[in-house]
Amino acid sequence: MTKIFHNKIFARLFLFALLVSAAFVLTGCGASLTVYDYTSGGVRYNAFELAVDTDVVEAMERTAATKSDGSKYTVENYFFELFEYYGYELAAAALTDEKYTVRYVRAFEYGDTDLDRLGVEVDFTAEIISENPFTRDILLSAENPFNGLREKYDGTDGTGTILGQIKNGRVTIDEFGEKTTVFPAVTDAFPVLRGENLDGLLLGYAYFASSRMKSSGVSAPIGGGNSAYLFSRYFDGTEGTIEFEYTRPVPYGWYLVALAAGGAVLAVILIVTREKKKKPTLLDRFPYNPEEYRDYEVRLPTKR
Repeated sequence: MTKIFHNKIFARLFLFALLVSAAFVLTGCGASLTVYDYTSGGVRYNAFELAVDTDVVEAMERTAATKSDGSKYTVENYFFELFEYYGYELAAAALTDEKYTVRYVRAFEYGDTDLDRLGVEVDFTAEIISENPFTRDILLSAENPFNGLREKYDGTDGTGTILGQIKNGRVTIDEFGEKTTVFPAVTDAFPVLRGENLDGLLLGYAYFASSRMKSSGVSAPIGGGNSAYLFSRYFDGTEGTIEFEYTRPVPYGWYLVALAAGGAVLAVILIVTREKKKKPTLLDRFPYNPEEYRDYEVRLPTKR
């Protein structure tokens, strides 16, 4: 993905995502994760944007575990190590008095993306909800990609996915069969999170589409007649949907109007032409034929 794409898309969405998530995290656990799934230049990308309230970051780092090099884990280096292991690149990061925000991006030229593997495929179905001779209203709906994600997280006991490493960490096994933790679970790196209710984690899914559609999500213009639509839900067991509604013209209605208009114009032309032919013009009378115009009264000049 080019830097231009980052600048034109994500720079405009950066503040937008923060403002939308802020209303939710105030009543949640102080953190949100937004996933952008899109295609650019024939390559598909996943971008993960993590936002954590600054006071939560400070609480996590006060009880942070010690790394093998003797330093303490921080929210920044923990998630950098996590995403770097899966081939993600750091795209942006910001720390304010209210929030720490970081975004990681990875290209997927072949196969499924991490969102595909972790969640549900976003497969839209179309339904006509109203129709008249000229327009048709269409509803597009799909499952929220995070449906079933909480169940997967609760049920995983492995370390082969991002979810697995967040929950269980990453271990290596030496030649003697001994296990060594090389990357801790998030609750081991930050013990203050143990017992935290994960239902409060806000999950967001960003989808790019035409700005001329209504949606069940929150939209933000990104230029070129397109918008980013953000669909939010919590990290719980509820099922969510993604919906778009748009209007399309019905061709046959407009074809009938065009035919009727064309027929009316043709009828007017025929009527005007026919009226003109009823009364002969001078041109019609030339050359003069007295037999044909016998009924016309001819007055000759008289001598005075």
